[in-house]
Amino acid sequence: MDAALAMPGEANCREMCERLSVAFANNIDRRDYPAVLDLFAEDAVLDRLGTIIRGKSALSAWLESRPDDIVTRHICTNIDIVQNGPAAAEGRTYFTFYKAPATADIVAIDGPETIGEYHDSFILTAQGWKILKRKIIVIFQRRSF
Repeated sequence: MDAALAMPGEANCREMCERLSVAFANNIDRRDYPAVLDLFAEDAVLDRLGTIIRGKSALSAWLESRPDDIVTRHICTNIDIVQNGPAAAEGRTYFTFYKAPATADIVAIDGPETIGEYHDSFILTAQGWKILKRKIIVIFQRRSF
């Protein structure tokens, strides 16, 4: 993009929104649910494969319902953020999702569970950039044999 056409603060917006996407993956895998919630705006919406979760209270309940006996890792890449206003941005992140039963220090797996995309809307709040909406889209799913 031509620097003359860039919005003021656009580089900062991209960096902050990229950090939100990566922080979501890291914190959910560590089960640091207060940190996950802090990434979202108060009226955030998570569209998890067609199940709509609205607001931080519902997000908190969803996070707390995650099984304790599963190890997960979310690997994020190809993060693309576009600022579309002084306090709004859109983004797309590719993710690879691994999960397995927590049976040992090193968990054996056959490959990723899912590969997909996060389609995000971000908003600039008084507390900084936050995720306003995240839609999880599955592109590849592990076969059940």
